Amino acid sequence: MTAGNRDVHTWLTERVATYLRRSPQDIDTSRPLADYGLDSLTALAITADIEDEFEVTVDDALTWDHPTVDALSAALSGLVGEKRV
Repeated sequence: MTAGNRDVHTWLTERVATYLRRSPQDIDTSRPLADYGLDSLTALAITADIEDEFEVTVDDALTWDHPTVDALSAALSGLVGEKRV
């Protein structure tokens, strides 16, 4: 996986869609994930996936602090970019 913002955004959209049992095209990336019914267990699972995929350590509250795919991917792109510097 590359650290480019588009790649992080696409990966995250696909992961969220998988957990929500929707198509990635059905995910409005500017809409809060809670609006789709994202619960705390799913948020933790996404956080674990982020850590595994990008080899970074993130706070468990990352998904709640950045409640949309757009916000989360921007934060994650920053973390991944810092790691590669």
